[in-house]
Amino acid sequence: MADIDIAVIGAGIAGLTTAYRLTQEGHRVEVFESEDAPGGRMRSSRVDGYTTDRGAETISPYGYPATWEFIRELGLDRGNQIHQIEHPVGLWDQGRNHPWVGHPKGMVLGAGLSVSGRVQSFRSMLGGMRRSGQVDPEWPENSKYGNMTLAEFGARYGQEMVERSLAPIAHTAFGWQPEDSAVAPLLAIMQGTKGIFRWQTYRDGQDTMARTLASRVKVHLSRSVERVVREGEEVRVHFADGTDLTARAAVLTQPSPEIPSVHPGLPDDERPFIEASTFTTMMRVAVRLDRPLEPRRDPSNPRSYAVVLGPNENSLFSGCTIEHNKCPDRVPAGRGLVTLLISPRRVHEVYDLPDEEVLERALDESTHFIDGLRSAYVGHHIVRWPNGLPAAPPAALRLRGRFVRRSPRPIEYAGDWLYLRPSSEAAIASSKLAVDRVHAWLSGQR
Repeated sequence: MADIDIAVIGAGIAGLTTAYRLTQEGHRVEVFESEDAPGGRMRSSRVDGYTTDRGAETISPYGYPATWEFIRELGLDRGNQIHQIEHPVGLWDQGRNHPWVGHPKGMVLGAGLSVSGRVQSFRSMLGGMRRSGQVDPEWPENSKYGNMTLAEFGARYGQEMVERSLAPIAHTAFGWQPEDSAVAPLLAIMQGTKGIFRWQTYRDGQDTMARTLASRVKVHLSRSVERVVREGEEVRVHFADGTDLTARAAVLTQPSPEIPSVHPGLPDDERPFIEASTFTTMMRVAVRLDRPLEPRRDPSNPRSYAVVLGPNENSLFSGCTIEHNKCPDRVPAGRGLVTLLISPRRVHEVYDLPDEEVLERALDESTHFIDGLRSAYVGHHIVRWPNGLPAAPPAALRLRGRFVRRSPRPIEYAGDWLYLRPSSEAAIASSKLAVDRVHAWLSGQR
């Protein structure tokens, strides 16, 4: 008899939502996390009244059904725990910040687009409203766009719209290269959320849901898993400390590039999709400030909570988030917090440098669009993600359908990479897929 029913490897949001659902159904579930706190890529740090996220969490009122189901079930929609972001996203281009990127107002006010660019954007929006132009987030590979990259989409449907809107958003938020990433998953996000419109965030940090879930399931922290091996109809989990246990099933929730080393017996029909599902390397430099600062703007324009850099900007950064504009409760009164996002095209220049050298490079480069950051500096936090977010290459999109439809087995997976959508919504939605497949496997063993 197995020691437990299901072992979930990883206490990120995909692992925790999977474990919670399975626990609610009466299974003996235990989660094993190598780090000393839950959350994975959705952890937050708290220093001197500043709350700094490891990632960039926002929640849309549209297109996030799995997220809102958990928010309501866990009671996170009560007690003022969700904050409405008041400010828009801006495009920084040639010394100016153009607000309302991805927002309906951008169609009228421009958001850095010319008149023809706005027409392209409007036509694309109308095309997405037609059934033929819609992308099913569950099956992005079945859309009319096929394996088209973001760059190829721009060549066909509007170069300016892509170069000055969609590509900067994807580049900054996901670390995507337009020539290497499939457009269908991005369109699934944009169509579902209706653009960057009425977005919200967790008031007390992006780890709010993770911390709540971790209090309701059995989580072992600082418990590193070395490998997971199928033994007949069961699974043996080997830990780095030399111990092991058996389970009736296991769910791996690491980024896909980490799966082959943990699961050395990866089946032949799973390996192609998992190996094709590459991730982007990402870095974030959060700078704590003694006063609120933001990118330079025309006094007539609104403040921005995030700024993406335009195609003409040869910068170390792809953009930044202005955390005190995003959610003022994340910083002490009268203070500021800005997170500088290292460009995926240049991350190799600084990824292996010591933190102090990275900080100096970041502060020097920030003067191009934020005044006074160095003089306002009081502290920093640098985050490195070798596997930051799914890159959604066309090769993975081609292989996805066969992978998702394969027969259930004792070692399953959860994570945003299963949908090639870099978002917490995709990670949470993947838990339903994992739970259904675990059910199918366990039912077949009775």
